[in-house]
Amino acid sequence: MQKTEETALNPSKVAKDTRDAEAQTPPKPKSKHRRRNICLGVTAAVIVVFVLVVVILAFTVFKAKEPSTTVDSITLNNLRVSLDSARMGVNLNMTLDVDLTVTNPNKVGFKYKNGSALLDYKGEVFGEVPIPAGKIGADDTKPMNVTVTVMADRLLSNSQLYTEVLSGVMTVSTVIKISGKVLIFNIFKVSADTTTTCDITVFISNSTVGDQNCKYKAKL
Repeated sequence: MQKTEETALNPSKVAKDTRDAEAQTPPKPKSKHRRRNICLGVTAAVIVVFVLVVVILAFTVFKAKEPSTTVDSITLNNLRVSLDSARMGVNLNMTLDVDLTVTNPNKVGFKYKNGSALLDYKGEVFGEVPIPAGKIGADDTKPMNVTVTVMADRLLSNSQLYTEVLSGVMTVSTVIKISGKVLIFNIFKVSADTTTTCDITVFISNSTVGDQNCKYKAKL
């Protein structure tokens, strides 16, 4: 009875006893499940934002563009022609030096595989040289030189060539093919092909090249 009265008469002791009781009460544990959900949500949001940024850049700033090939000059060397009148055949030897440039307009590198340069006479290939694989940097231009030599036995019995050689003027074509891929962020791979075809007039009498009509084609 006396203790109860002392407590009633001493409010500060009551407050102290209450604080002591609360201090002795263990805190409620935080929810691990809630923390995990928050962590997963933040991680998922970051991944979504990253993917969106990459996709937007891939289709805007880093959007793949077609590479282009330009023939700068074509030089004729070592032209030797002889006629076989009995069989209306032609023995032909010549070499064409082709200087060209390949331009990569992309903001990332263009990696191309082995290509080829061909000599064509009215649909028949009579000369070929490989173009080794390589890489062209972003917004860069790479000069190349290819030398194509005629496979002399390919056109021995071509009557059209025989007629053209008799006239002193013949027309051949060079076909240059380069294929590769534009690699964006090491994620997106876009195939790209470029083909250049040049029709060339060759004057037999003085072994020179006349008109050059080139057509360029590129696609993704």
